[in-house]
Amino acid sequence: MPWEYIRRFVALFAIVLFTLLSVMVFWKDIGGNALDIAESNLINDATVFTSYIDDTIQNRLGHLEQLAKTMDRVLDDDEEMAKEMLRDYKNLFSSLTILTTDGAQEYGDHITIRFDESDGVLGELMYNKQPVVYSDSIKEISEKEVIVIAVPIESGNKVAGIIVGTLNLAVLNEVMDKWGYAQAGCAFLITSNGKYVTRGKKFDSILGGKANSFFTYLANSEIEGDISSLKDVEREVENRRQVSLRYRYGRSDYISVLCPSGFANWYVGFIEEADTLRRANISMQNSTIICMVLCGILLIFGIVYTVMLLHKSFRACEDLERYKILNQIERAIIFEFQFEPKCLRFFGNTLAMFGKEAKPMFGEEVYEVYQYIHEDDRSIRGRIHQFYDDDSKRFMSEVRIKNSEEGYGWYRITGMMVQDVKYGENHKFIGKIEDASQQIIEEKSLVQRAENDLLTGVLNKKTMEEKVSECLENISGNTHYIFFMVDLDNFKNVNDKLGHIYGDNAIVDTAKHLSEIFSKNAYVGRLGGDEFAVCAAYDAFDEESLMNYIKKRAERICEVNRRTYVNGAVSVSISSSVGIAVAPDAGRDFETIYKMADSALYRSKNGGKNCYNIYKKE
Repeated sequence: MPWEYIRRFVALFAIVLFTLLSVMVFWKDIGGNALDIAESNLINDATVFTSYIDDTIQNRLGHLEQLAKTMDRVLDDDEEMAKEMLRDYKNLFSSLTILTTDGAQEYGDHITIRFDESDGVLGELMYNKQPVVYSDSIKEISEKEVIVIAVPIESGNKVAGIIVGTLNLAVLNEVMDKWGYAQAGCAFLITSNGKYVTRGKKFDSILGGKANSFFTYLANSEIEGDISSLKDVEREVENRRQVSLRYRYGRSDYISVLCPSGFANWYVGFIEEADTLRRANISMQNSTIICMVLCGILLIFGIVYTVMLLHKSFRACEDLERYKILNQIERAIIFEFQFEPKCLRFFGNTLAMFGKEAKPMFGEEVYEVYQYIHEDDRSIRGRIHQFYDDDSKRFMSEVRIKNSEEGYGWYRITGMMVQDVKYGENHKFIGKIEDASQQIIEEKSLVQRAENDLLTGVLNKKTMEEKVSECLENISGNTHYIFFMVDLDNFKNVNDKLGHIYGDNAIVDTAKHLSEIFSKNAYVGRLGGDEFAVCAAYDAFDEESLMNYIKKRAERICEVNRRTYVNGAVSVSISSSVGIAVAPDAGRDFETIYKMADSALYRSKNGGKNCYNIYKKE
């Protein structure tokens, strides 16, 4: 690249970078301060509004307690007077009713809730003589959701009855909808385990359909700050402390405050969108706005000019680029494949790379290069053709190329299409070939060690579950997957009487025999200890052929695992019990198939061992 271009590029790049960083720092600073202020205001506002919600419920509770004191004087003597008193308070509640001390309805409005000793409410009312606000909402006969408030009616030192009032959730929802530090926020009421109690109009627009509980909603969010996980939130709620947190759900950032209510272990929740709060608290002078606009214009011009300069510079250096790449890459060569007329050239030391000097190829001769590629990797030809037809920008593949008379080595091929400037058609393919044998062998070794059991070489439990789950998700046609669970009988005696070396031998022998029985279309894995699993695929057109296949394999498993191990004068004989489940008949997920096979294995163990059982639905 000419020095003139370099100087201009560096200068413009420095201007653009400085401008961009300045705007980012400035905006982050004022945005962060605004958000901190907004969060503080939100907490104060939420605290006040929570008190307002509690006052609303306390007001109804106070009326109910006053009614209970008055009701004590007429409950037993004048039923009509009692009913008249209920009607006087009817405008404050959705329904009012009197219950006996055993929780049965005496008179008043009919409600769907019934108190009994198991829920602890009667104890609180009868023995502690304390009013109760139900933590969960219920549905009345009219299908309206209500909150239940119960107050004991005391007569002397005894409780003579219970007065129950219900408050329509629509009343609380209307109160909740009036709150809003910004238009994008909502308030709601939840229980201590996160279950929603109230749902207003704003709630539906923000949280509606997101999750069944607020804690589930948070579990699907990215929480950040001092409170950084759902466990932190649950711990704070359990200790009845106020919670303030920031999180991201989907593509939006939110601030949420949870304030403990004075009733039923409730929490009043508040949510506001962070961007809305930030905008509401950011104020800038006209001079600041003008400065930012000018910086933006300068940034745009700088970017456009930089792109033009880069384009011009790259075109000037296009012919030299492949040689620079060659000098920077160790043990790599450059190749160029021109489509019309066909011509393939290599640049670099091909003798050191492949043990043979590569000469230019012309016409149909270029396709002779595929004879040096391992037969299992010749699909690369089709991938190159597909790359030619697609709009992909970069090609990469790993193949084995013959590099001596004895064998092949692993190489990584990367490249890109070069288009004709005038017509926009693919003109040639330029790429590099680098020696990747050591790296790929190490990568494959790492993958194998991560997937396989170290003692036996078969799949470990985690990999077995992943591969079986993948098979079960893609069941189609007549394909069945038979899941065999194999557990060695009398294995403990091998370790106890012969020693762990013999125990390890028994484990290794079992894995070896299972791999021999199921050499194709099957996964063999060790689930742990002396427990193994096999998942075999079988295309069955009828039930009889499927059962024949399963029985033959199960009998073979039992047969090969009848072995005796001897150490001097001590010998121990082992066998195996087998449990079998068939997908998709027994299920379509790993957990279900595993449980079904385990159930069948349990029957085999209890049936005398050294046998197999096939799970059948009841």
